[in-house]
Amino acid sequence: MKNIIQFLPEKVIQQIAAGEVIQRPSSVLRELLENAIDANAKMIDIFIKNSGKTLIQLTDDGIGMSIEDAKMSIQKHATSKIKKTDDLFRIKTKGFRGEALSSIALISQLEIQTKNREDIVGIHLFVEEGQVKKQIPINMLKGTRISVKNIFYKLPVRRQFLKSSRIEFQHIIYEFHKIVLAHRNITYRFYHNDKIIFYFKKASLRERIQEIFKNEKKNLVPILIKKKRILVEGFVSVPDVSMKKGDQFLLVNQRSVSHLLLHKKIIHAYDGFLKNFKTASYFIFIFIDSSLINWNIHPTKKEVKLEEEETIGIMIQQEIKNVLFSQYKVKNKELKNYDIFLSCKSLKKDYLLNNLYEKLYDKEKVVRLENFSHKFNESGTFKKNVQLTDELYHLVDHPKKGEIKTFQIKRKYIIFVLNDEYMVLVDQHRAHQNILFEFFSRKKNLISQQFLFPIKVKLLKTESISLKNIKNDLISFGFHLYICKKYVYLYSVPEQIQQNMLIEVIQNIITYNFIKGKKNNKKKLIQIISKSASIKYGTKLYPEKMKCIIKDLFSCHNPNYTYSGDPIFFVLNKNFF
Repeated sequence: MKNIIQFLPEKVIQQIAAGEVIQRPSSVLRELLENAIDANAKMIDIFIKNSGKTLIQLTDDGIGMSIEDAKMSIQKHATSKIKKTDDLFRIKTKGFRGEALSSIALISQLEIQTKNREDIVGIHLFVEEGQVKKQIPINMLKGTRISVKNIFYKLPVRRQFLKSSRIEFQHIIYEFHKIVLAHRNITYRFYHNDKIIFYFKKASLRERIQEIFKNEKKNLVPILIKKKRILVEGFVSVPDVSMKKGDQFLLVNQRSVSHLLLHKKIIHAYDGFLKNFKTASYFIFIFIDSSLINWNIHPTKKEVKLEEEETIGIMIQQEIKNVLFSQYKVKNKELKNYDIFLSCKSLKKDYLLNNLYEKLYDKEKVVRLENFSHKFNESGTFKKNVQLTDELYHLVDHPKKGEIKTFQIKRKYIIFVLNDEYMVLVDQHRAHQNILFEFFSRKKNLISQQFLFPIKVKLLKTESISLKNIKNDLISFGFHLYICKKYVYLYSVPEQIQQNMLIEVIQNIITYNFIKGKKNNKKKLIQIISKSASIKYGTKLYPEKMKCIIKDLFSCHNPNYTYSGDPIFFVLNKNFF
């Protein structure tokens, strides 16, 4: 019987490897741009035809190459940037693997024109299938011109899997934007089908963001973190309900990367500020000692591994939270001139709340009022929440007829008046979160709401293991479930969880990695449930529901702060009016 397993031809092996680096025309552009930047170019011209399928040409004024270097550049693993093993752990350049031009040469018709400062003439190489087919000397200025023609022309299967010209061009523009965001000291001219599309001169980061993303003009605020071996800077967006989708870029040492952990930390800094995290924008640059980075984990260097990335993520998250919170603070001098309630002095107390609602309807004034508590402490107009707990508890536990009148502001705050003297602003999301947290912390074997048919949720293997580790705790909270291989079947859930919140609750529970026997499993589970199942910002509340929340809140053991330390309500006294 004839053997059927045999070695692949070397040419096929090389083409398969090339396909890992060069996935589409945008991959070519990225590699050429990175080479030009490493060559210290100050001017880069890009010419694209047919969305890169016909031509991708890049001209730069960098240091150029000698004739021998130009020939070596198309060889596999030929590079000027790595000389020994230790260099792999201190990468400071864009390219380092020696795969870019060799991979491009295997899947296209490649031309290289280049000259360095020392040589009298340059060289023009014609390359096909990774081999130099022709070379001629040419007169040219210092620099390099690379022309990549007919990508995948020898690989028709790969070529037919390219998307439409519109989609491929979008990928090209996306890669171009990542580069011009990071390297703003270079002048770029970008042509498509002989028409100039972009012309970028040297610019600051804010200017470059505004040049590229026209909708990011007004709602960006800067962030800055300086530590011993790390610098983080950039811009993040403040919440904007008019935004449908934000722009999100994370760059490590000026290379755009995907980093799931850091992305989650950044996004969840907006907890309580945004309902839809897709509308958040961030342009965050991390500069870190190169010895703390491992770039060698992805063929196209799109992913990166950082030392102490959890700590870095927490630092960035906290800085964004601080920046977002500071956007709603009012400066000391503004406190004296603040006039939301200026006309309230002459009003009868019976009409205080009605007039208050009208005054607060102005969006700008509401936003400023929402985070006024710190200034109240400084000015003496803010009464400590702890001092009022007994009064508030007495009011909600023994209400007189018509005593509690509530309003909802911007579907975020419940407002009511206490003893015709104090105004109380209750954060509806934090209040309900606190109510649920204390409820699940105190109760066991809770009443459940049963489903007519079980709800089926698919699980990953790790999620199934995690869920089994807390199954008994879930049952004690009122979750009746059955775990079978790749699925969990839910037969009932605690009656405190509304059905429209159920999917979010389950998804957040299975996303967290619970370890069997860990002491804080139960507390973490309660935190996830209470946060996921609590009333969200933007939810309209009717008077009876608002009164119910107020009563439940001030029946809590600690109505002042959430488990994470966030204040739940603010109190203003009459001196403020």
